[in-house]
Amino acid sequence: MFQHILLPTDGSDPAMRAVARGVELAQRLGARVTVMTALEHFPAGIMASGYRPHDEPQEVPGLQAAHHWLEQAEAVARAAGVPCERLLMREQKIVYRAILDAAQQCGADLIVMGTHGMGLMERLFVGSQTQRVLAHTTIPVLTLH
Repeated sequence: MFQHILLPTDGSDPAMRAVARGVELAQRLGARVTVMTALEHFPAGIMASGYRPHDEPQEVPGLQAAHHWLEQAEAVARAAGVPCERLLMREQKIVYRAILDAAQQCGADLIVMGTHGMGLMERLFVGSQTQRVLAHTTIPVLTLH
């Protein structure tokens, strides 16, 4: 049925629950997984410090947290004996687009992701990454709350 499952994570409880269920599904199907996260790209003017010398390495906001989330997700897959790759999407401005690009890049045939349980008004005005993925993909998406 499904052979390669993409598991996006932002380190939140809903995302990590979805990782656990996605790994469980992969284990039952004999599938492999790719765990991924995305760093939103912000123009330099938005950053707190406007000037940095060109030869000084720039710390990317959230990079350490992103690696931590991926390590956590990989540990879940490893514990279940599920083949796992990791993918950090860094050059995207929009998270849902990074998820779609990651699915295409790794050849995923299913995306399993958590929802954050926003209320009706919040969904109307802000939307969610999950809703945007659902609206823009042709790949099946399993959402978990």
